[in-house]
Amino acid sequence: MFARNITGWVCAKGQRAQVRFADYRPLIPRLRSSTVRQADHQLPPQRERASAFTLLELLLVVGIIAILLVLITPAFTSMKTGADLTNAVYGIQGVLEHARTYAKANHTYVFVGFAEVDSSVDPSVSPQITTGDTPYGRVAMAVVAAKDGTSQYQYATTDQGNDWNANYANGAHLIAVGKLQTYENLHSVPLDFASWTPTAHPNSKMARYQPTGPPYILSNALSKSVTPFTWPLGSPLDSGYQYRFDRVINFDPTGIARIATSTNGDAIAHVVEIDFQPSHGTVFQPLPPNFNQDVGNHAVIQLGATDGAVRVYRP
Repeated sequence: MFARNITGWVCAKGQRAQVRFADYRPLIPRLRSSTVRQADHQLPPQRERASAFTLLELLLVVGIIAILLVLITPAFTSMKTGADLTNAVYGIQGVLEHARTYAKANHTYVFVGFAEVDSSVDPSVSPQITTGDTPYGRVAMAVVAAKDGTSQYQYATTDQGNDWNANYANGAHLIAVGKLQTYENLHSVPLDFASWTPTAHPNSKMARYQPTGPPYILSNALSKSVTPFTWPLGSPLDSGYQYRFDRVINFDPTGIARIATSTNGDAIAHVVEIDFQPSHGTVFQPLPPNFNQDVGNHAVIQLGATDGAVRVYRP
Protein backbone atom coordinates (compact mmCIF):
# COMPACT_ATOMS: atom_id res chain seq x y z
CA MET A 1 0.00 0.00 0.00
CA PHE A 2 1.40 3.41 -0.96
CA ALA A 3 0.52 6.90 0.22
CA ARG A 4 1.56 10.12 -1.60
CA ASN A 5 3.17 13.12 0.08
CA ILE A 6 5.02 16.21 -1.16
CA THR A 7 8.39 14.55 -1.55
CA GLY A 8 7.19 11.44 -3.40
CA TRP A 9 5.55 8.08 -2.73
CA VAL A 10 5.81 6.51 0.70
CA CYS A 11 5.16 2.86 1.37
CA ALA A 12 2.74 1.76 3.99
CA LYS A 13 5.66 0.50 6.01
CA GLY A 14 7.15 4.01 6.07
CA GLN A 15 9.66 3.38 3.26
CA ARG A 16 10.05 6.03 0.58
CA ALA A 17 9.71 4.89 -2.98
CA GLN A 18 12.17 5.99 -5.73
CA VAL A 19 10.82 8.97 -7.67
CA ARG A 20 12.14 9.24 -11.18
CA PHE A 21 12.62 12.53 -13.05
CA ALA A 22 11.41 10.89 -16.19
CA ASP A 23 7.95 10.52 -14.65
CA TYR A 24 7.59 14.34 -14.78
CA ARG A 25 9.26 14.98 -18.12
CA PRO A 26 6.04 15.04 -20.14
CA LEU A 27 4.76 17.91 -18.01
CA ILE A 28 7.75 20.27 -18.67
CA PRO A 29 6.91 21.30 -22.27
CA ARG A 30 3.31 21.92 -21.36
CA LEU A 31 4.25 24.09 -18.39
CA ARG A 32 6.87 26.00 -20.39
CA SER A 33 4.54 26.80 -23.27
CA SER A 34 1.79 27.82 -20.89
CA THR A 35 4.15 30.16 -19.03
CA VAL A 36 5.40 31.76 -22.26
CA ARG A 37 1.89 32.35 -23.50
CA GLN A 38 0.90 33.91 -20.19
CA ALA A 39 4.00 36.18 -20.25
CA ASP A 40 3.19 37.21 -23.81
CA HIS A 41 -0.18 38.46 -22.67
CA GLN A 42 1.42 40.47 -19.83
CA LEU A 43 4.06 42.30 -21.95
CA PRO A 44 3.20 45.97 -22.54
CA PRO A 45 2.80 47.07 -26.12
CA GLN A 46 5.92 48.45 -27.80
CA ARG A 47 6.40 52.16 -27.13
CA GLU A 48 6.04 54.53 -29.96
CA ARG A 49 9.17 56.48 -30.90
CA ALA A 50 9.22 59.97 -29.26
CA SER A 51 9.02 62.78 -31.74
CA ALA A 52 11.99 65.29 -31.78
CA PHE A 53 11.87 69.13 -31.53
CA THR A 54 11.64 70.95 -34.79
CA LEU A 55 14.16 73.63 -35.68
CA LEU A 56 11.51 76.31 -35.27
CA GLU A 57 10.72 75.14 -31.73
CA LEU A 58 14.41 75.20 -30.78
CA LEU A 59 14.80 78.70 -32.17
CA LEU A 60 11.79 79.89 -30.18
CA VAL A 61 13.22 78.46 -26.93
CA VAL A 62 16.63 80.01 -27.56
CA GLY A 63 14.99 83.37 -28.30
CA ILE A 64 12.97 83.29 -25.08
CA ILE A 65 16.10 82.48 -23.04
CA ALA A 66 17.98 85.37 -24.69
CA ILE A 67 15.16 87.81 -23.87
CA LEU A 68 15.09 86.66 -20.23
CA LEU A 69 18.86 87.11 -19.93
CA VAL A 70 18.61 90.65 -21.26
CA LEU A 71 15.87 91.43 -18.73
CA ILE A 72 17.56 89.95 -15.64
CA THR A 73 21.17 91.03 -16.32
CA PRO A 74 20.62 94.59 -14.98
CA ALA A 75 19.14 93.14 -11.80
CA PHE A 76 22.20 90.94 -11.20
CA THR A 77 24.50 93.88 -11.99
CA SER A 78 22.66 96.04 -9.48
CA MET A 79 22.89 93.34 -6.82
CA LYS A 80 26.64 92.95 -7.36
CA THR A 81 27.17 96.71 -7.28
CA GLY A 82 25.30 96.97 -3.99
CA ALA A 83 27.30 94.10 -2.52
CA ASP A 84 30.61 95.68 -3.61
CA LEU A 85 29.69 98.98 -1.96
CA THR A 86 28.55 97.25 1.24
CA ASN A 87 31.73 95.18 1.53
CA ALA A 88 33.92 98.23 0.91
CA VAL A 89 32.19 100.55 3.35
CA TYR A 90 32.15 98.12 6.25
CA GLY A 91 35.67 96.97 5.45
CA ILE A 92 36.89 100.59 5.66
CA GLN A 93 34.96 101.08 8.88
CA GLY A 94 36.79 98.14 10.44
CA VAL A 95 40.22 99.40 9.30
CA LEU A 96 39.58 102.84 10.83
CA GLU A 97 38.55 101.33 14.14
CA HIS A 98 41.65 99.11 14.19
CA ALA A 99 43.94 102.03 13.33
CA ARG A 100 42.70 104.12 16.24
CA THR A 101 43.01 101.19 18.63
CA TYR A 102 46.59 100.58 17.45
CA ALA A 103 47.55 104.24 18.01
CA LYS A 104 46.27 104.24 21.58
CA ALA A 105 47.62 100.80 22.48
CA ASN A 106 51.13 101.54 21.13
CA HIS A 107 51.27 105.26 22.09
CA THR A 108 52.20 106.28 18.58
CA TYR A 109 50.94 108.14 15.54
CA VAL A 110 49.02 106.16 12.92
CA PHE A 111 48.35 107.32 9.37
CA VAL A 112 45.48 105.90 7.29
CA GLY A 113 45.91 106.65 3.60
CA PHE A 114 43.33 106.60 0.81
CA ALA A 115 43.88 106.76 -2.95
CA GLU A 116 41.53 106.33 -5.90
CA VAL A 117 43.07 105.05 -9.13
CA ASP A 118 42.10 103.99 -12.65
CA SER A 119 40.48 100.57 -12.27
CA SER A 120 41.10 99.70 -15.92
CA VAL A 121 44.81 99.37 -15.08
CA ASP A 122 45.90 95.99 -13.72
CA PRO A 123 46.30 96.12 -9.90
CA SER A 124 49.88 94.81 -10.16
CA VAL A 125 51.10 97.73 -12.30
CA SER A 126 53.36 100.33 -10.69
CA PRO A 127 52.55 103.10 -10.35
CA GLN A 128 48.78 102.98 -10.25
CA ILE A 129 47.26 105.74 -12.38
CA THR A 130 45.74 108.67 -10.48
CA THR A 131 45.64 111.17 -13.35
CA GLY A 132 43.95 111.40 -16.74
CA ASP A 133 40.31 111.40 -17.77
CA THR A 134 39.17 108.40 -15.70
CA PRO A 135 41.28 107.88 -12.55
CA TYR A 136 38.34 106.21 -10.85
CA GLY A 137 36.89 102.88 -9.84
CA ARG A 138 39.47 101.35 -7.47
CA VAL A 139 40.01 102.70 -3.96
CA ALA A 140 43.17 101.63 -2.12
CA MET A 141 43.72 101.93 1.62
CA ALA A 142 46.84 101.39 3.74
CA VAL A 143 47.79 101.99 7.38
CA VAL A 144 51.25 102.88 8.67
CA ALA A 145 52.54 103.92 12.10
CA ALA A 146 55.51 105.87 13.41
CA LYS A 147 58.21 103.56 14.73
CA ASP A 148 59.44 105.96 17.41
CA GLY A 149 56.08 107.38 18.51
CA THR A 150 56.65 110.81 17.00
CA SER A 151 54.61 112.52 14.29
CA GLN A 152 57.65 113.54 12.19
CA TYR A 153 56.07 116.93 11.53
CA GLN A 154 54.87 119.91 13.49
CA TYR A 155 51.59 121.67 12.91
CA ALA A 156 52.14 125.11 11.47
CA THR A 157 50.18 127.90 9.86
CA THR A 158 52.66 128.25 6.99
CA ASP A 159 54.75 125.72 5.09
CA GLN A 160 53.03 122.93 6.92
CA GLY A 161 54.36 119.53 5.86
CA ASN A 162 57.83 120.60 4.81
CA ASP A 163 59.33 118.82 7.80
CA TRP A 164 57.40 115.62 6.92
CA ASN A 165 58.87 115.63 3.41
CA ALA A 166 62.35 116.32 4.75
CA ASN A 167 62.13 113.51 7.31
CA TYR A 168 60.35 110.96 5.11
CA ALA A 169 63.50 109.08 3.95
CA ASN A 170 61.51 106.56 1.89
CA GLY A 171 59.33 105.82 4.88
CA ALA A 172 62.23 104.70 7.07
CA HIS A 173 60.48 105.99 10.21
CA LEU A 174 57.21 104.16 9.40
CA ILE A 175 56.02 100.60 9.85
CA ALA A 176 53.12 98.95 8.02
CA VAL A 177 50.06 98.06 10.07
CA GLY A 178 48.29 95.30 8.16
CA LYS A 179 48.12 94.74 4.44
CA LEU A 180 47.14 96.96 1.56
CA GLN A 181 43.36 96.93 0.98
CA THR A 182 41.79 97.56 -2.43
CA TYR A 183 38.11 97.94 -3.27
CA GLU A 184 36.83 97.60 -6.84
CA ASN A 185 33.87 99.45 -8.37
CA LEU A 186 34.09 102.18 -5.75
CA HIS A 187 34.28 105.96 -6.27
CA SER A 188 35.29 108.48 -3.63
CA VAL A 189 37.40 111.37 -4.93
CA PRO A 190 36.30 114.14 -5.40
CA LEU A 191 32.87 113.40 -3.90
CA ASP A 192 31.48 115.90 -1.42
CA PHE A 193 27.84 115.30 -0.53
CA ALA A 194 25.91 118.41 0.44
CA SER A 195 24.69 119.12 3.96
CA TRP A 196 21.87 116.79 5.05
CA THR A 197 21.00 117.79 8.58
CA PRO A 198 18.61 116.02 10.98
CA THR A 199 16.67 119.28 11.33
CA ALA A 200 15.94 119.48 7.61
CA HIS A 201 15.50 115.72 7.15
CA PRO A 202 14.27 114.27 10.46
CA ASN A 203 13.13 110.94 8.97
CA SER A 204 16.13 110.34 6.73
CA LYS A 205 18.64 107.53 7.27
CA MET A 206 21.26 109.86 5.75
CA ALA A 207 20.56 112.73 8.16
CA ARG A 208 23.76 113.73 9.96
CA TYR A 209 25.72 116.73 11.18
CA GLN A 210 28.54 117.45 8.78
CA PRO A 211 31.97 118.97 9.19
CA THR A 212 32.33 122.49 7.84
CA GLY A 213 34.87 123.11 5.12
CA PRO A 214 36.70 120.84 2.68
CA PRO A 215 39.61 119.89 4.97
CA TYR A 216 37.33 117.66 7.03
CA ILE A 217 35.62 115.88 4.14
CA LEU A 218 38.34 113.53 2.95
CA SER A 219 36.73 113.00 -0.47
CA ASN A 220 36.81 116.72 -1.27
CA ALA A 221 39.36 117.75 -3.87
CA LEU A 222 40.90 120.29 -1.45
CA SER A 223 41.53 117.78 1.33
CA LYS A 224 45.06 116.93 0.25
CA SER A 225 47.20 115.92 3.20
CA VAL A 226 50.62 117.27 4.13
CA THR A 227 51.52 113.81 5.49
CA PRO A 228 51.51 111.69 2.31
CA PHE A 229 53.16 108.27 2.18
CA THR A 230 53.84 105.65 -0.46
CA TRP A 231 53.27 101.93 -0.76
CA PRO A 232 55.14 99.69 -0.47
CA LEU A 233 57.15 101.29 2.30
CA GLY A 234 60.72 101.89 1.27
CA SER A 235 59.81 103.78 -1.90
CA PRO A 236 60.33 107.55 -2.26
CA LEU A 237 57.51 110.07 -2.43
CA ASP A 238 58.18 111.10 -6.03
CA SER A 239 58.77 107.79 -7.88
CA GLY A 240 59.22 104.03 -7.62
CA TYR A 241 55.99 103.37 -5.73
CA GLN A 242 52.83 101.45 -6.53
CA TYR A 243 50.46 103.74 -4.60
CA ARG A 244 50.90 107.24 -3.26
CA PHE A 245 48.46 108.23 -0.52
CA ASP A 246 47.77 111.96 -0.54
CA ARG A 247 44.57 111.73 1.49
CA VAL A 248 45.45 110.74 5.01
CA ILE A 249 43.66 110.58 8.36
CA ASN A 250 46.03 110.83 11.34
CA PHE A 251 45.45 109.31 14.77
CA ASP A 252 47.58 110.63 17.62
CA PRO A 253 48.50 108.53 20.71
CA THR A 254 45.28 109.64 22.45
CA GLY A 255 43.15 108.48 19.53
CA ILE A 256 42.19 111.93 18.22
CA ALA A 257 41.72 112.00 14.44
CA ARG A 258 42.81 114.81 12.14
CA ILE A 259 43.20 115.59 8.45
CA ALA A 260 46.29 117.77 8.22
CA THR A 261 46.12 120.02 5.18
CA SER A 262 48.21 123.04 4.28
CA THR A 263 45.60 125.45 5.67
CA ASN A 264 44.02 123.94 8.79
CA GLY A 265 46.95 123.80 11.23
CA ASP A 266 46.23 121.73 14.35
CA ALA A 267 42.46 122.10 14.14
CA ILE A 268 40.32 119.28 15.47
CA ALA A 269 36.96 118.87 13.77
CA HIS A 270 33.88 117.39 15.39
CA VAL A 271 33.72 114.68 12.72
CA VAL A 272 35.63 113.61 9.64
CA GLU A 273 33.61 112.38 6.66
CA ILE A 274 34.30 110.17 3.63
CA ASP A 275 31.69 109.94 0.85
CA PHE A 276 31.30 106.95 -1.47
CA GLN A 277 29.24 105.84 -4.42
CA PRO A 278 29.48 102.73 -6.63
CA SER A 279 31.07 102.74 -10.07
CA HIS A 280 31.08 100.35 -13.02
CA GLY A 281 34.75 100.16 -13.68
CA THR A 282 35.90 103.73 -14.32
CA VAL A 283 32.34 104.99 -14.95
CA PHE A 284 30.19 106.49 -12.22
CA GLN A 285 26.92 108.39 -12.21
CA PRO A 286 27.43 112.15 -11.74
CA LEU A 287 25.45 113.55 -8.84
CA PRO A 288 22.42 115.56 -10.01
CA PRO A 289 21.76 119.12 -8.83
CA ASN A 290 20.07 119.22 -5.42
CA PHE A 291 21.10 115.61 -4.90
CA ASN A 292 18.44 113.75 -2.91
CA GLN A 293 20.53 111.63 -0.57
CA ASP A 294 17.56 109.44 0.40
CA VAL A 295 17.46 107.99 -3.13
CA GLY A 296 20.10 105.86 -4.78
CA ASN A 297 23.01 103.65 -3.80
CA HIS A 298 25.71 105.55 -1.92
CA ALA A 299 27.25 105.68 1.52
CA VAL A 300 28.91 107.97 4.03
CA ILE A 301 31.42 107.09 6.73
CA GLN A 302 31.74 109.57 9.57
CA LEU A 303 34.56 109.33 12.09
CA GLY A 304 34.23 111.05 15.43
CA ALA A 305 37.47 112.97 15.77
CA THR A 306 37.63 112.74 19.56
CA ASP A 307 35.56 109.70 20.53
CA GLY A 308 36.62 107.53 17.56
CA ALA A 309 33.07 106.39 16.78
CA VAL A 310 32.79 105.23 13.16
CA ARG A 311 29.27 105.52 11.75
CA VAL A 312 27.94 104.38 8.39
CA TYR A 313 25.03 106.17 6.70
CA ARG A 314 23.12 104.66 3.80
CA PRO A 315 19.70 105.42 2.27
